[in-house]
Amino acid sequence: MTAPLAIVTGGSRGLGLETARQLGTRGYRLVIAAKDKKRLAAAEVALKAEGLDVQSKVLDMASLKSITAFGKFAATLGPIDVLANVAGILTESMRDGVLGADDKDVAETLTINALGPWRLCKVIAPHLATNARIVNVSSGMGALTGMGEAFFGYRASKAALNVLTRVLSKELAPRGIMVNSVCPGWVKTDMGGPNATRTVAEGAAGIIWAATLAAGGPSNGFFRDGQPVAW
Repeated sequence: MTAPLAIVTGGSRGLGLETARQLGTRGYRLVIAAKDKKRLAAAEVALKAEGLDVQSKVLDMASLKSITAFGKFAATLGPIDVLANVAGILTESMRDGVLGADDKDVAETLTINALGPWRLCKVIAPHLATNARIVNVSSGMGALTGMGEAFFGYRASKAALNVLTRVLSKELAPRGIMVNSVCPGWVKTDMGGPNATRTVAEGAAGIIWAATLAAGGPSNGFFRDGQPVAW
């Protein structure tokens, strides 16, 4: 029996790399994708050294051309059981607030964090297995309930990603495909910084939970540590 296949974006480091590692240790074949070719190759070598079945493919979430090419590559893989949209950026600062945020930073954040996953889902969906799982890594910063200050681009991008989860889950439900958003919490990554309260392993755990849900499990939800959180 062929092992299930998982695609993990942002898989060259941090939360994406740890998500891939944890899926690999559960017997999944892996495709890790990221923009930085050198770092991605190093991540592939590291995972293979742990005995995992992994290949890497360069993917720029800001480039429609790159995403389209990735979709053609994905078509050669056979049925895809998991798509984990982990890649994301946060370039704004609290100091800039909303009105002082750079236009280019906000536009790039929206493109990579929201349009990128949408475009990727479009090219991957035809190749998803029945009862596949899509996990969109969101953030509590994108929740409308309790919305905080500053970081307009990042908050808007994650709110948009949650919208993608809601509408896509309904469209793919007839195929038994589950689509959920996951907030990993404040994680010690390049984005989260050294003062974050969670390790990458702890942050990835909720993603793994959503990626490995049994058939008939919850879909169309927003979760942290496997528990529903407010939109």
